[in-house]
Amino acid sequence: MSKIYKVDNTNSTTVEMPMVFCRNEDKELQQLLLKNHDMLPGDQIDPIAPRRWLLIKREMPVPSPSNGSDAWSIDFLFGDQDATPTLVECKRFADTRARREIIGQVFEYAANGHHYWNKATLHEYATQENANRPDAFEQLATRDFPSPDAYFEEMERRLRAGEIRIVFFLERAPLELRSIVEFLNEQMPRVQILLVEASQHELNGIRVVSPRLFGYTEEARMAKSAAPTLKTTGLRRRWDVESFFKDALEKLQPSSVDAIRSLLEHARSRGYTASWGTGTASGSFNIRHADISERSFMSIYSDGRLTFNAGFINDGEVAKRARDFLKDSLRAVGMENLESSYPIWREVPWQNKGPAISAILDALLEHIAAEFDDSAE
Repeated sequence: MSKIYKVDNTNSTTVEMPMVFCRNEDKELQQLLLKNHDMLPGDQIDPIAPRRWLLIKREMPVPSPSNGSDAWSIDFLFGDQDATPTLVECKRFADTRARREIIGQVFEYAANGHHYWNKATLHEYATQENANRPDAFEQLATRDFPSPDAYFEEMERRLRAGEIRIVFFLERAPLELRSIVEFLNEQMPRVQILLVEASQHELNGIRVVSPRLFGYTEEARMAKSAAPTLKTTGLRRRWDVESFFKDALEKLQPSSVDAIRSLLEHARSRGYTASWGTGTASGSFNIRHADISERSFMSIYSDGRLTFNAGFINDGEVAKRARDFLKDSLRAVGMENLESSYPIWREVPWQNKGPAISAILDALLEHIAAEFDDSAE
């Protein structure tokens, strides 16, 4: 367990912040996660494309297989930007059930819930939970889903196929639970089983929470990437340059396709890289630059959509400055709705915007280089 220290302005005095243990599971764990979804560390789950969360339901009811009536509830059901159902169970470290029993409990929930949760139910619950956030679906920056109905249809499909994520959320993770989770995660290719330790430290009335991911080893990542789930369902695929532009020619005018191709080639010539998506209906590629951020700046789709991933370009000061520069530059060429964390433009005039975005990518490199020169003086 890593210690956390408070450091004064001169870096000469440190004071350890003692770890505190939860007494009230609802107030100190469930309420914390309810109001701060990012306590589930999406950047640790997927460093390249950090997971983002849509709350489907708190206290998600789980029907009994014997009579179909609600018998249990799981603390949270979330969806990520790929519509992966994410079941979260919170437990205090002091709760002795935070050992082996929690494993069986959550698997029982998952085994029964997927028979009864359909897209209409999931959509209704999510609408109720996000009544005060009418833009919650758009904020998720859904890459492959043109509508909420398509998103929840994919979530239902994943539930039926057993392609789910299970998260145990505790303020401290027992060693025996870590071992069980790590073992199961490596043996079950369709299911992600994760342990989030949200350690809490307090000093003089200030509480610091530091979530860390356990149970997702590199061996588990490799096992899941080799799993046949996406290949056998026939619904999702790994796109590449050839399949992307073939699909684009079926959906867009040739001049728009040429403009997107020119943008991609220009970006690569300037040191940017493109990673290819796994969309169901449309291809996509994500542009990033390793010297600026490990995360992608924008995503372009074979149906002509464009998203600006402002919400997760925050992995360091250089990345944050790049994010702000990109936001100002996109606004300057007439791209609106930039107040959103993940703005999306569904109809882009690529013949005009393609060259403009290429120029912005050039200017970004010059801007970052100039800042480095200034800081070195």
